[in-house]
Amino acid sequence: MNTHNKTTRDKTINKNRQAIAGVQKHLANIPTLALGGTPTTPTDVIATLQGAIDAIDAAAAAEKVFHDAVAAQHAAIVKGNALLKVLKMLVHNQLGSTEGVLGDFGFTSPKRQTPNEATKAAAVAKRAATRAVRHTMGVRQKAKIKGEVQAPATPPTTAKPT
Repeated sequence: MNTHNKTTRDKTINKNRQAIAGVQKHLANIPTLALGGTPTTPTDVIATLQGAIDAIDAAAAAEKVFHDAVAAQHAAIVKGNALLKVLKMLVHNQLGSTEGVLGDFGFTSPKRQTPNEATKAAAVAKRAATRAVRHTMGVRQKAKIKGEVQAPATPPTTAKPT
């Protein structure tokens, strides 16, 4: 419930109750009141104001019932969705994942999503960048690399002191 609406309702109810109290205290002995050019009895004034209070209270109660019903609906949906998830796993494990069996329960088998062109291009660029940074090579690239054997370097000879 919105606090602004609650405040407005409370103010309206309080104003009406104060007006009822004022009419009962000061105007109860007057047989007819001229309100807006229309003759009215104090009892009719009190009944009209009390009717407004009763209508506000009834609307607030109906609003609470509505919100409670919506909360119960959401709880039931969450519980039902959890049960469907478990039921789908059970059907998949015990009866298989063929379209016919899943269709009997109202389930569909998951479909692989095909990536779009932008995703493919981003993957190729990312793969090339990773290979360049890590210096990784494929089988054919490795086969092209041949090592050269170098002759062993002759160790420097040192003269022996005599």
